[in-house]
Amino acid sequence: MTDDVLLHWLAEMDRDRLAGLLRLRPGLLGLDPSGAVDSLAELAGRLAEPESASEALSGMPTPVLQVAEAAAVLGPGPVPRDGLAALLGLADDDPSLATALERLEQIGVLVPCGGLLVAPADLRLVFREPLRLGPPAAEVLHPLTAPQLTAIAHALGLPAARRTRADTMASLLDFFADADRVRQLVAQAPEATKALLEGIAVRGVQPPYGVLLDAYASAAREVIWAEERGLLTRLHGWGYALQMPSEVGLAVRGPAYRAPFSAEPPAVPTVEIPSGLPEREATAALTAAIDHVIGVVDACDQHPVALLKAGGVGVREVRRLAKRLDVAEQETRLWLEIAGELGLILAMDAAEAAVLVTEEFDTFRRLSPAEQADRIVHAWLTVGALPTWLPPEGRQEPPLSYFAGGPLPALRLTVLGVAGQTLIDVDGEPRGLSDFADLAAAVRWFAPVLSADLADGVLESLWSEARSLGLVAHNAPTRVGLAVLATADPECPVRTAAEQLLSPASAAGIFQADLTVVVPGSPSAELADLLDATADREGRGAASVWRFSAASVRRALDDGMSPEELEKALTGVSQSGELPQPLRYLIGDLARQHGAVRVRAAGCVIRSADDALLAEVAATSRLRDLGLWQPAAGVLISSAAADETLRRLREAGFAPVEEGDHGEVKVSHRPVRRVTAPERMAAAALELPEVSNWSLADPEELADRLLTQPSAGSAEGHRHQSRRPEADDLEEIAYLERLFKME
Repeated sequence: MTDDVLLHWLAEMDRDRLAGLLRLRPGLLGLDPSGAVDSLAELAGRLAEPESASEALSGMPTPVLQVAEAAAVLGPGPVPRDGLAALLGLADDDPSLATALERLEQIGVLVPCGGLLVAPADLRLVFREPLRLGPPAAEVLHPLTAPQLTAIAHALGLPAARRTRADTMASLLDFFADADRVRQLVAQAPEATKALLEGIAVRGVQPPYGVLLDAYASAAREVIWAEERGLLTRLHGWGYALQMPSEVGLAVRGPAYRAPFSAEPPAVPTVEIPSGLPEREATAALTAAIDHVIGVVDACDQHPVALLKAGGVGVREVRRLAKRLDVAEQETRLWLEIAGELGLILAMDAAEAAVLVTEEFDTFRRLSPAEQADRIVHAWLTVGALPTWLPPEGRQEPPLSYFAGGPLPALRLTVLGVAGQTLIDVDGEPRGLSDFADLAAAVRWFAPVLSADLADGVLESLWSEARSLGLVAHNAPTRVGLAVLATADPECPVRTAAEQLLSPASAAGIFQADLTVVVPGSPSAELADLLDATADREGRGAASVWRFSAASVRRALDDGMSPEELEKALTGVSQSGELPQPLRYLIGDLARQHGAVRVRAAGCVIRSADDALLAEVAATSRLRDLGLWQPAAGVLISSAAADETLRRLREAGFAPVEEGDHGEVKVSHRPVRRVTAPERMAAAALELPEVSNWSLADPEELADRLLTQPSAGSAEGHRHQSRRPEADDLEEIAYLERLFKME
């Protein structure tokens, strides 16, 4: 298609059709490094670029790609629709073919023109070897000289006397276009040549001689016979290769050959599941996900997590976090990656080789559970690594290595999208997947380019992570999982769905006689802070559990809370409005003991009005190395500093407090450190992957502007250069090569 014809086709579009084309090609709206198109001429030029056509086709389902590949074989010129249908083994009016052609027209890859189908871009540059066939005869014969063409025509028995090179070329092209004549010629070939031609026609134009020397390979008799008749030509380079015109390849394959065409996706058998069961499981999973993300950040805050010199969190630290959170190691990697994507933790600080908690965490903790779930789900969609995937060689990338997005965000959406199409019945009810291999086959039908050559276990890991986030449950999509796909809704669909599943944050707990408190659902930040300060957390997930002990209550008193304030604060967050008797007794007992022993810095001095208690301290065997001695009544001298003496006394079961220079009680609080999260992290958590992270033009507004501009001439000069990989991309590329088996 010439530039003028393409410009005319674009100019004839109405606003809605042109806006639809732009919407389906986000590179034209500004996602591409060249930015948004600013004229119809530039739009025509960009549509004619093979790279742009390749991007448009990369998200298409199998039948659309198969039709485009068949058109590439019959191109690069105009393709008759009936010829395309015949190659695919379909009727000209086949509905499946019509659907595929309509889709190709919508994305501007194959468009009708005067009763024919024309590709603005050369599709042979998009499909390296469409249908494993070589280039057309015109392209193969074009480099040959006039004497070489005349020699081929003579070997084929074609009249060539007193003909120009153009006449000879036309005569040869007519011959190769006649499949029956080509088959008759091949039938006359020597057996070795015939076997060679049939093999190349079936397997494609791969180098049959590897890197043998050109002089030796070209002397092979089976090659010479075919080369003399134009059935094969030589390509010279580092090795030796043969190429066969596509017309010859199709003819040798025989009249019964049909290009593959899979009109329908593979069947995905399902099973019935009890109504409401996926939603109940999704509620539990989302609640647990919120708790685990907060928990992993809390753990990094309380006990600094060291980073590897090469970046990321090492296996030893991951296992320590997993043990502390009481979750599987693979899940811990997932929560670390999500927390990093949300900007709650930072692992890129040059000054410290440790994971740092950001100011964003304090804001996140005070959001409603639905808002927290919304951010967590969107962060998972944009994570550039697959943290739970165990490569076949067993070497996992460290969490928080901060790979860029690559194709993983699109793959996550594709898996959820296919599940939404295949696992929902006609009444809109979810159905359970009976075998994951069936869903994987459907994913490869819907997204053959994106899912091609995936490493073992990649799709299974994506499915498992979606289950951990409540996007799928009982092998069926949940309300939240389907909401991820509703990107056109004006309201945030994930947050709306989460609000229907998650209760508001709990501001009160159930205090029990065994000194535990149970908080159903997600505890509010204020409740969690109070209970973390006064009790030890024992369980996370759909319900959180804390247990009070002498040490935990003493810790609250050490932090400056009086017994009366402690009891009042806990009573205020009790669902029943009162505290169990054992807890009140525990607080009272510790209140009587707390502060009976006092430590003052000197070297240091231990003071108490209770001589018997001081005698007990002096006689405690665990404190012997403090060198305690009593110079006078009510006083002990320790050889250790005040902070060390306080720690050792508390470990021995006493409840000391520290005194200031004037006898006042000193209260020390653990310092809270926060760093500022980079803006890209905080923002990425709120957006859908890839497209929404760019400033894209509005399709309708851009279509209006393009159609109202005066005609801008040729599209030449608007070709853009593809971005070259930079050094910073190499680590990500190595990871993606393992993930997608790139060559």
